[in-house]
Amino acid sequence: GVVALLDTEDSAGVNAWHGGCLALAELARRGLLLPMNLPRVVPLISRALVLDVRRGAVSTGSHVRDAACYVCWAFARAYAAAVMEPYVKTLARGLLTLTVFDREINIRRAASAAFQENVGRQGSFPHGIDIVTLADYFTVGNRANAFLTIAPQVANHDAYRAGLTDHLITRQLRHWDRAVRTLASQALRLLAPLDALRAVEHCLPILLKSALSSDLPERHGATMAVADLTLGLHEAGHPLAPGGEAEAKVVGLVPAIEKARLFRGRGGEVMRGACCRVLEVVALTNIALPPERVDAFSKFVAENLKHPTEDIVTHAVAAAAALSSRSLHVMSPAWTSKLVAGWATAARDDANPAARRGFALAVGKLDPRVLNPSLSVALAGLIPAATVIDEDPDSRDAEARRNAVRGLTSLALAVGVSVGEEKMGGLRTDEARAVV
Repeated sequence: GVVALLDTEDSAGVNAWHGGCLALAELARRGLLLPMNLPRVVPLISRALVLDVRRGAVSTGSHVRDAACYVCWAFARAYAAAVMEPYVKTLARGLLTLTVFDREINIRRAASAAFQENVGRQGSFPHGIDIVTLADYFTVGNRANAFLTIAPQVANHDAYRAGLTDHLITRQLRHWDRAVRTLASQALRLLAPLDALRAVEHCLPILLKSALSSDLPERHGATMAVADLTLGLHEAGHPLAPGGEAEAKVVGLVPAIEKARLFRGRGGEVMRGACCRVLEVVALTNIALPPERVDAFSKFVAENLKHPTEDIVTHAVAAAAALSSRSLHVMSPAWTSKLVAGWATAARDDANPAARRGFALAVGKLDPRVLNPSLSVALAGLIPAATVIDEDPDSRDAEARRNAVRGLTSLALAVGVSVGEEKMGGLRTDEARAVV
């Protein structure tokens, strides 16, 4: 019968799922789906609520999820509370997951409506009234608001927290849409501190394993999530145990990805930005790094500062700023002076315009403690990079000069201006005039 249609998740069977869900909803509305059949039907509807079949670079299944929400709405109107009581928790978790984490606005609103109908008619959905006031038709309309504002408030309720977190890890962090993966990672940063022990013992090992997957969306989402989960725990006062296994694996993630050659071929560019984000978080969370790690990470950042993709350069600049403020203190003055000189020279003289753009921004974002001993060297690189126009028209690059101006602005704001004759750090008056 109808239930036999709902037995596959391949792309050819998606339309069968859609038709089957619509048929079940209509049967329930007309009292033809007897309560004795619910033990067979409800597990299938739970699967339909998360059905999303990858098809090339996109996926299909949104119409099935919409139909599954219709089934849940029909169940609320067709059965007494006593009949639905064994299935309430399962349906509530499934509907709330869609309400806050689905990509499509119509699905989020359909799930919200079905949840509201069940709260009103069944009365036994956990924390139903509180959630209905949070996740209504209008508040779930904005995807970012649903992921980053409503979901953390819903996750404050124990009944839904684990289900929401698991859905992020198993579904949304592997989504084909990069924007959804990014939002899922940011949402995990907010949800992880609510159950820090589970985040470290359950979620983090899964993410670290997925970060080395052969599937690009899964690999990218997991890498971003490792960074955001680690940062979220640190911000909430639950940092990874110093010197522990989890901390060591987070620090070793980027070298492991590099060793597996996952920067090569299709998707390598996406992974570079994600790995720069991991290095930024490693620095921001004050994880102790030996000098050899700092040197390797700095070289990796410098490699990505040369990339022609602006998004990768942005992540690399953020990583450079974090490493210089939190990690470069373990390096010798000679090493840091060589770093500043090399980056400043590249900002001025590198034949690759993309490298000039990246290094110009990065020099300006270095920590004042790194810049001050080599300030004149940094200025000798940035000022010509901003003001000298190449005689060869083919070598001119407006973006490189723009970034050099931005780098000078950041540098001046960071180091300030010295007062008096003796220089105690910051720009001397003549250097400030040169910047102007």
